Amino acid sequence: MKKLFLILIFTFSINSVFADSPLTSSVFYQAYLDMPIVQEAFKSKGKITDETWVFILDDMNPLHVKLAIINAIGFEHEGVMLSEMYLMYVMKAKNYQSYLDFKWGATSDELICYSYMLALDNYYNTTDAFEIAREALRKAPNSFAVNIVYNLIKSQGLTAYGEYCYASKLFLEIKSNTNIVMDMRIEALSYIFEYMISVSENCKTNNFYK
Repeated sequence: MKKLFLILIFTFSINSVFADSPLTSSVFYQAYLDMPIVQEAFKSKGKITDETWVFILDDMNPLHVKLAIINAIGFEHEGVMLSEMYLMYVMKAKNYQSYLDFKWGATSDELICYSYMLALDNYYNTTDAFEIAREALRKAPNSFAVNIVYNLIKSQGLTAYGEYCYASKLFLEIKSNTNIVMDMRIEALSYIFEYMISVSENCKTNNFYK
């Protein structure tokens, strides 16, 4: 029953409008524009260079920069399915034998990058992205970066059903969680939280957001 409820929450109508939503409004890449690779990603219009893919696939590179690159690339690039490209590259680079092999054997970094791309590719239906993000969170529960992307995807589904207050509360609870390790730039926080706090303005429990 619980699983069915989650599926219903994260399956959207294709006619819904998501131009102003958690996934599309959190432009935290702006805190990383001092990095040429992020600048290039922002200007790419979905045409990702080999250099960018190499950076994203390299386990030695920090996750928060990879997520900033994905955020900078954004969404709605005609003819480009970023998640499909990533899956092809990562399965070849890491020798995953099947999608299931990747899903259950990939690192938390690989899973959260894939889920974020998948959510941006299809932000009106984040069911599959949410499932992958949940597995990434299970593997890295204390990562701020993983928690943020997981909650962006989760909140996308919640706000589609008008659950703005609950979605905002999820983000602010991250701030008060002392077990979470800050593995993103502090400057990125305002870009991440700005939209979620703004949609909470009409919540009955406004004192929670002060």
